[in-house]
Amino acid sequence: MRLSIKALEILADHLPNWSRRLLDYLYPPRCGVCDTFWEQPICPSCREGWEFVEPPYCLWCGQPFPKVPQPSPLCGQCLRGRFRFDGARPAVRYSGVGRQTIHSLKFRRKARLAIPMGQVMADLLVRMLQKDNGLLPEPWQTPEIIVPVPLHPKVYRLRGFNQAEHLAREVAKGSCAAIETDIVVQARLTRSQATLSASERWDNVRGAFAVTRPELVKGKTILVIDDVMTTGATVNEIARVLKEAGAQRVYVIAFARGQV
Repeated sequence: MRLSIKALEILADHLPNWSRRLLDYLYPPRCGVCDTFWEQPICPSCREGWEFVEPPYCLWCGQPFPKVPQPSPLCGQCLRGRFRFDGARPAVRYSGVGRQTIHSLKFRRKARLAIPMGQVMADLLVRMLQKDNGLLPEPWQTPEIIVPVPLHPKVYRLRGFNQAEHLAREVAKGSCAAIETDIVVQARLTRSQATLSASERWDNVRGAFAVTRPELVKGKTILVIDDVMTTGATVNEIARVLKEAGAQRVYVIAFARGQV
């Protein structure tokens, strides 16, 4: 019987050291992005290919600006007050190796990639919480609950795992916040956001999410975790239902930020 790479990775997590070494000999670990032989989830070359989001960017949603003087510290959408979350930040740009990394995690099921991806997201959260972070006029408040963007049960069954949940667990390792994977659920199956225009994405997710236990979010500061944020429609809808359920603040950290 031939085992898939995913099955081998799961098996390795439950083997004694000598068996794991034998498995590594027979199936040497590879970089989750480029497949070169490398013991860690991602090789240095691919890790260095991540294009980190640096100023200038919108101080509210983290949308990168062109490197020219801007008339406002906020983008057009934030000036119009479109977003319900209290702040959002991406770690890298959704292009090049950053895009390939997300595709490997999401579609090739390279779950180990969530470790380095989640670490840069956790580092970003630490910076956002610092009083003199140089990124914000006022720091974020410490989150009490971490919520990964949920998948509809049908999508979860097809994919086999929720990449946002894997990222959230890595972010939570350096935090006192509790991960809650069932406080927010995707109650309605939606079309893939990647196939839609910017305006269609907002319509697609409207009313798609629900809070199952409002008593747990009331008065709380919540951090929503996603793999990629483009228009912000998905995380904004989640922030909306959390705020309507009584959440005091909702922040967002995504591994990557794309553009439509």
